[in-house]
Amino acid sequence: MKTAKNILTIVGCVVANLAFAQNYIPYYPADWEFKNNADLVDFSQVKSVTTKHLALDENEEHPVYETYLSWNNTYQLTDYQFVNYNNSYADFDVQIKYINPNGNQLNTVKIINPNTLKPLEEWQYTNGSFDVEKISVKRYLLNVAEPDVFEVKYEGNDDDYTQETVYTPQKTIERQTKRWYKRNDNGSYQLIKKLYLDDFLDQTDSLVLSENQKKQAHFIINLGIAGKTYYTYKPRKVEVFGEEHDYQQLERIIKDGKDTERYEYEYDAKGNWIVCKIYKIKFARWELTDIKRREIEYRN
Repeated sequence: MKTAKNILTIVGCVVANLAFAQNYIPYYPADWEFKNNADLVDFSQVKSVTTKHLALDENEEHPVYETYLSWNNTYQLTDYQFVNYNNSYADFDVQIKYINPNGNQLNTVKIINPNTLKPLEEWQYTNGSFDVEKISVKRYLLNVAEPDVFEVKYEGNDDDYTQETVYTPQKTIERQTKRWYKRNDNGSYQLIKKLYLDDFLDQTDSLVLSENQKKQAHFIINLGIAGKTYYTYKPRKVEVFGEEHDYQQLERIIKDGKDTERYEYEYDAKGNWIVCKIYKIKFARWELTDIKRREIEYRN
């Protein structure tokens, strides 16, 4: 069990570092991984998804963290929760409200500490003619009477370009992100994002998506170091409202030329996966290292 404890300690630290919501959830909704990668055949049939992530050691499953997504009756994502089984201080709950019940424009986002029910952050969105124009942010820090208050501003057009500028509470620029969106001749999409810190280019991301918005490739250049990730899918037939459709299910991930992760699934009667087994290379052979288990609440 010593090995398992060591693994959980390492994984727990990683999850904890990634989980502090006010530092790691992007302001721009298009960057929300938890929203964009729900991996559901037809999310309009779904009310909520609870996913438990488990590490496997000596055939024993050890819970690491859990996520929860919830949609309302007009299919808007309204709640995202994160629970860390190894560090409750990393728990958070994201509550999302919209301008109107049938649209995608955001009104407010609140990030709550579920253990104390106190706010960690509050975001107020101002929407313009092309997209988000401004976000007013209140960030509540420990042992500080008043929150930090600052703004995130956007410039761009209604076609392919957006610039995000994050200001400090002292109204200086903390960072700036420039995004380009274009459609390729083969029907795929490309999202290019450049992050600037102190007016210097820190990182370039280039994400290639298929026609159905599945990730195909991700290229990163960080401080001159390049990384390449490719995603391979296996097509399968699914039924949606009595009609058969092709669905692309992630099968493996290749990083920097190496086959690093493979996936096996078990599905429910509606074609959504409820068990995902993750295999990684260890000592030159594939080994089952992680399992994700999902509980899906349907509308009917």
